[in-house]
Amino acid sequence: MVVIPAIDLREGRVVRLRRGDPGTATVYDHDPVAVARRFEAAGARRLHLVDLDAALGEDDNRDAIVAICHAVHARVQVGGGVRSVAAAKELLAAGASRVVLGTRAALDPAFVREAVAACGDRVIVALDVRAGRVRVAGWREEGPPLEDALAALHAAGAPRFLVTAIDADGVLAGPDLELYRGVLARTDRPVLASGGVRDAADVRALAELGVEGAVVGRALYEGTLRLEEVGG
Repeated sequence: MVVIPAIDLREGRVVRLRRGDPGTATVYDHDPVAVARRFEAAGARRLHLVDLDAALGEDDNRDAIVAICHAVHARVQVGGGVRSVAAAKELLAAGASRVVLGTRAALDPAFVREAVAACGDRVIVALDVRAGRVRVAGWREEGPPLEDALAALHAAGAPRFLVTAIDADGVLAGPDLELYRGVLARTDRPVLASGGVRDAADVRALAELGVEGAVVGRALYEGTLRLEEVGG
């Protein structure tokens, strides 16, 4: 299983939110490229970039994303406000190895089918979950039940899923293992887990479940987990 450091971008800075609330942002660095290079030097083979401004419909951090893609050899997956095939293709052309589709994908499985036809297995479909339902629009609005969304997106050909436990995200409370156990029972596609990882024990617990990888943010920034302990 691979550990994928998260670099969340807001107004050009590297931040972490608690449970997706923009009012809880902790700023960790003003130089996203430097952060990406540090993670790569520590052994990261993949990086997970989220454009929070684009996800919230407020602005974008495209320049920082492109700069990171060009500055590192690690493969970069990018999400946040990607709501058209054209936008997905632009990110891939700019150097991203994979593109993460969230809100529109959860609401429109036909969009996923179209994106996969254009971009193949470089598509990741994000399911951000709270109380058994998918959340959309920067986690501010309620979407479909998780089971319904997962079935529809699986049928639409989603190559892999990124499942975030919103209530665990950014609070170092441990991952929602039951959530991932349930998702893995309903799909044979690779699943990436996000939210709650505190330390190497949490990484091992997710690996034992069978997820393909874990996106980790605050634990790496706060130092409760080091990439050297678990590999990138």
